[in-house]
Amino acid sequence: MMRKVSFQAVLAVTAFSASAVFAPLCAQDAETPAAAPAEPAAEGGLPPPLPAERPFTALFKCARAEGAVQVLKPGTSEWVAAEEGRFYPLGTALRTVPEAGSACLAEFAFGPASSLKMTSAAEVATRPIEIGGGTRTVELRSGRVQLNLPRTLKDGLFFVTAPFFTCSNLAGESLFDYQRLADGDEAVVRCVTGTMTLEGRHYRIARMAAANQVRIRSTGDDLYSWLRGESGDSKVELDQGMVIEKNFETDEDKEVKRTLEFTLSPRCAVKIFRRRSPVGGNMLVSTMTIDATGEIKNRCAFAEGRANVNSGELVIAPAAVADIEKEKAKTASEETEEVEAVEAKPAKAKAKAKDDGEAEEEKKDEEKEEKEEKKEEKKDDDI
Repeated sequence: MMRKVSFQAVLAVTAFSASAVFAPLCAQDAETPAAAPAEPAAEGGLPPPLPAERPFTALFKCARAEGAVQVLKPGTSEWVAAEEGRFYPLGTALRTVPEAGSACLAEFAFGPASSLKMTSAAEVATRPIEIGGGTRTVELRSGRVQLNLPRTLKDGLFFVTAPFFTCSNLAGESLFDYQRLADGDEAVVRCVTGTMTLEGRHYRIARMAAANQVRIRSTGDDLYSWLRGESGDSKVELDQGMVIEKNFETDEDKEVKRTLEFTLSPRCAVKIFRRRSPVGGNMLVSTMTIDATGEIKNRCAFAEGRANVNSGELVIAPAAVADIEKEKAKTASEETEEVEAVEAKPAKAKAKAKDDGEAEEEKKDEEKEEKEEKKEEKKDDDI
């Protein structure tokens, strides 16, 4: 009897132990949500791409302020000191005002890897955008500005503007020196790393690469633009106006835009002159390209939007160049002969004058001798 009770007790203890062990596991399975179904793999068996990180934040932050760093917020009229760690809305103007004996440094962050730095005396303004807009624009006003942007930044997201040119598709590090002059402005644009696009009226550099530097000079009335290469080789596209091309299949004339490509190397330059036509009001444009030696390589003139007013590229034919050189050589030879003739005439005149003088002296001597002979004869007669 005792043995039977013990066996039942053992069974009861075993059943209790099993329930104690498996109950939490069952409860855990019930509380744990079912795993979400796996997303289908991308094409080629690769995992789906991660969501792209936004390059810019909605507001920009003052990351560093040393010295007199000031901001002018939208809707206000007074500059106030910038505060490190504080966010500011787009449309705010920024400037550094170095005091005597003190340096100035300002850094503003547009995103996790996008920043703007200013040193010495500089001023820029940010452009306001629509809510949720993905682009950022900085307007140059004075001084030196350095931009650091992701090398993978997509085109059309960041712009740098000035009154007469625009830089777009910026990626990497770039440097801008801008100053306003009495009759216009002047800027030095340098692409330190990465790429950018530089564009102005009647010219465009589609891709500035690392270490490329260009100087731009414009007059306030936009009637003159001057570009000079200072580092690297940049391909600049110059407008040549509208031209008429004939389609020989359909025998139709079509107006198309023509451009000229010129390599803007160090010391090479492009000059663009503009003026308003007194008749019709179209803008008349004259463009010249100059190589490093100072010689004109290309010339063209046209009226905006008028294919019938276009000189095309003014090029001197090689035969014409040879004729000009021959004419110059002939002219130089004639000038040399004329100089020799002019120099020979005074020598002949001098020799003639000398001979005439000697003849005159001889004549005087003869006359003197005749007089003396007559005197002697007269004395003899008197005697």
